Amino acid sequence: MSTIFAPITSINQGGVCVIRISGARSLDCLNKLGIDRSKILPQKTTFQKIIDLKNKEIIDECLVTYFKEPLSFTGEDVIEISIHASNYIFHKISNILRDIEDIRFAEAGEFSKRAFFNNKIGLIEAEAIPDLIASETEMQHKQAIKQLSGKVGQVYDNLRLDIINVLALINAAIDFPDDDLPEDIIKSVNSDIENIKNIIKNIINDGRLGQKIKNGLSLAIIGEPNVGKSTLINFLANSEIAIVSDIAGTTRDVIEAHLDIAGVPVKIADTAGIRHSKDKIEQEGVRRAFKEARISDIKILVLDAKNPKISDQIIELIDKETVIIANKIDEIDNFNQESLDKLSKNSPHLAPFLKNIIKISLKNKINLDLLISSIEQQVKNQIPSQNSAIITKERHRDCLKLALNYIEDFSLNKPIEIAAEDLRLAAQEIAQITGKIDVENILDVIFSSFCIGK
Repeated sequence: MSTIFAPITSINQGGVCVIRISGARSLDCLNKLGIDRSKILPQKTTFQKIIDLKNKEIIDECLVTYFKEPLSFTGEDVIEISIHASNYIFHKISNILRDIEDIRFAEAGEFSKRAFFNNKIGLIEAEAIPDLIASETEMQHKQAIKQLSGKVGQVYDNLRLDIINVLALINAAIDFPDDDLPEDIIKSVNSDIENIKNIIKNIINDGRLGQKIKNGLSLAIIGEPNVGKSTLINFLANSEIAIVSDIAGTTRDVIEAHLDIAGVPVKIADTAGIRHSKDKIEQEGVRRAFKEARISDIKILVLDAKNPKISDQIIELIDKETVIIANKIDEIDNFNQESLDKLSKNSPHLAPFLKNIIKISLKNKINLDLLISSIEQQVKNQIPSQNSAIITKERHRDCLKLALNYIEDFSLNKPIEIAAEDLRLAAQEIAQITGKIDVENILDVIFSSFCIGK
């Protein structure tokens, strides 16, 4: 197998770039860089000078760390060279390494792929590496760390072993075809299968929690024109991203901001004021507002405290994921509750939502802490605590669904060989998640999504 190398940090950002070399000829590479390999000790970092052997000129002063196999990330001999982050220095070193026989530039994800093949990490742990690198919020980081630690993989390993244990009992019956399965074995098998079935269902029926943490939630700000929607998104984003005007209908398109709320990435969308209009452009804005509201995880309905009315168009959008606020309370002496009471009477399902209406003033910063707390609570409601495996890849979900189909097809009323085959196929689908079987057909897809140097 070729020895590979690549930068594992940026060449253009920061003061230092780290070049990783992995493979049987890692130490040979040092000789070609003018470094005396006899001075390089396992699991030690030493100060060295890289020299161009053709003209005896110093290319750079660097730190060299040697990880002797199998005590390295890839499980092979690994050299990491910390050079100054210069394009010239990197390309000079790269050209020297490329000229060495059986040394080549690493493919995307190849270091992690070798770590997987050398049993340094499992497939789920490998898939967690890009997620950890891309994490921008606390929840994303925690989810990636949970995967990387092996806790998620252990859930699937235990599930696979549970299926195999049942399969062992079934295989015993195949070995002794003339004997009927004892009643206690039948009860045990059926009980174990029911338990396995429930575990898989609980993992699948997660409300796509893992994907929500990874990809983020969506929040739509809705309401009639000129109630303060654009002022609200500017406040939440702490930036003037939307035009604020007293002229109704200023916002025609969806304006977005991306925030970290309660450790979760949230895309906030300011939408056009919802009302009937003959203006074709405004009509399109209203259509987009409805579309954004319907697909969002959370909605904030903004009312005008001076006239807190809710049109029939907006009523259909209100649900338990909706935060209702009445803005501009600084412009009134007493909040007009009558119109909302009338709405509650005519539309009883609205009553619980209208009881919890938050009265604020974006202009005078009144009760904004209550608004923030309410939004954070809605986000937390979307991301409940989860102790079992969290599905972060659609590949995992597909394997679990197929495994569940085989488990549900399993029956001791079938010929025993067919019943055993259902369990074998179910175990195989679970094994594809963790990589405990030959999964060459999916490895290239997984590791090709990695960046170079990982």
